[in-house]
Amino acid sequence: MAPAWDTINRTRGNHLLLDSKFVGPLVRHFATPDVLLAIRNDSSRPGMALVQRHRPGFWQIFTPEQAPLGPILIAGNDSDGEIARELMSSLAGYPMQLAILAQDPEHSAWFPAGEDSHLERFEFFETGRILLEGTFEDYWASRDSNLKKNLARRRRRLNELGRIELVVHRSAEVMAACIRQFGILESSGWKGQEGSAVHENNIQGRFYRDMFERFCATGETLIFELLLDGKVIAVDLCLLRGDMLVALKTSFDETLKALSAPIVMREDMIRLLYGEGQCKKIEFYGRVLEWQTKWISNTRGMYHINCHRNAMVSGIRSLVRSMR
Repeated sequence: MAPAWDTINRTRGNHLLLDSKFVGPLVRHFATPDVLLAIRNDSSRPGMALVQRHRPGFWQIFTPEQAPLGPILIAGNDSDGEIARELMSSLAGYPMQLAILAQDPEHSAWFPAGEDSHLERFEFFETGRILLEGTFEDYWASRDSNLKKNLARRRRRLNELGRIELVVHRSAEVMAACIRQFGILESSGWKGQEGSAVHENNIQGRFYRDMFERFCATGETLIFELLLDGKVIAVDLCLLRGDMLVALKTSFDETLKALSAPIVMREDMIRLLYGEGQCKKIEFYGRVLEWQTKWISNTRGMYHINCHRNAMVSGIRSLVRSMR
């Protein structure tokens, strides 16, 4: 079904995080047997979605932690919730609610959310991005002076330890080695201690290798590494389509935490992207972190949409929340 999925995605702007090369590995590595593929066979407004039962009577879009966007696609918009209700009513049992998770207002079929009483919008978090406008010198001149001073100091300290260099990997042949190196860095830090780190032999490592190798076929993979005398000290896993780069994950050598290697890498990365001229925005697709505020150009709100079976269900749930 990947070709049909991608056909619908192209009608909605061809977002790379909703491409079958991203969604396919999500299903392969994280889906359980209860995840279903919903297909709307309407030539004028086709649609596809991955859904799963959350608990009896309540369904949601399959959105594992590694998915920044909920994998649901509809040709055109559905601000009145007609298609969402149609999908919910087609699910097994007597569904009371369908949660459409992780929606980006710039790429969602439910923005703005209509006034229909069956639809309910919940703010998720603010996400930030960097707009690459003008020249790098223009962008850098607009940054906070403390950021520039702190970065210059850390760069000097790194240079005292050895030669620093930014390298970019784009070919499928090196993806396994890149994910292995990313896992080594992440596993050696606090994520390794708590058991949530990417590792080349765990499910996360297999997912990222699979997914990045697929995007290599269309030249949309960019993995940045910052080297200190040839040793990798920071890695940024990214995808680039058109003028949008998505920074998915960052890892670094925590023994050099005081030197802020990822920040040094990010300056070099942005300088490189300005020089290449293709990328016009860097999306982070995660909750805005304190360090990002010094780099980003603006933010927007990610949200969830709850589609209720009827207005009474919506009213009861609102009453319960207010009582709580």
